Amino acid sequence: MIRKTVTIAALALVAACSKAPEDVTATYAAAGGRGTITVKAAANGDAKVEAGPQTLIHKGGTDYVVITDGNDKFAASFADFVGATQDIAKAKGMKPQALPQDPDYEAVQVGEEKVGDQKGTIWSVQPKGNPQGDSIRIVVSDDSRLKNIATAISMQTKLTGARMATVFTSVPKAEKVLEDVIAKGAVLRLGEALTLQSVKPGAIPASEFALPNVLDRAALRKRIEDQANKALEAAKAAGDKTGAAPAEGAPAAPAAPAPAPEATPAAK
Repeated sequence: MIRKTVTIAALALVAACSKAPEDVTATYAAAGGRGTITVKAAANGDAKVEAGPQTLIHKGGTDYVVITDGNDKFAASFADFVGATQDIAKAKGMKPQALPQDPDYEAVQVGEEKVGDQKGTIWSVQPKGNPQGDSIRIVVSDDSRLKNIATAISMQTKLTGARMATVFTSVPKAEKVLEDVIAKGAVLRLGEALTLQSVKPGAIPASEFALPNVLDRAALRKRIEDQANKALEAAKAAGDKTGAAPAEGAPAAPAAPAPAPEATPAAK
């Protein structure tokens, strides 16, 4: 009876001391101060990353890229976005290529660092068994109140990996290790690509995570192809006026804005 009472008391104490995730808004300086990235992370796991023209939203367990086309705005899940891109590439006869080299990487804990007013663990993502090789250092906080920031930041890494999968037959091992480290907690610094500026707790309205019209794989593919045809027709019309022929195979308008600055293994 005494043992049972002690066990219950211990569990109650642990529950009372644990810090649940809360709504937080984090601001990062990107690429050495050349831009600002805003992360909004809700206690329920929803998250949003705004980096210039790019917006990524994690809602209900699914990652979405939000795309702006003129005055229109729509969204697609990462899976459908990548799938539509692959479908178009396949239709054009393009095939993923094997990585020229893909060495093993590992994550090694190398110390602690304070970024802003947050303390975190420094992880070095480096070639396995070669700490002097190309590496990137990531500072991660294990403060459970901020854990959903990891969900937001990991979206960029996942999207980068997904895009690589359309070009290569596999995702680089370094990218996979990087993703694992980012998932450990709130990223405070990511090489030279991201540096935390501030973290502010406070309720975030659900409307911040509202999605515009969501297109599935087939609808998104059609939209991208329509954009490509319009761009080609516009180029042809411009060429007719100037007497110059449009470049053959002119690229389509991008289906999504350029990604936020990304870290590379060479960044320290």
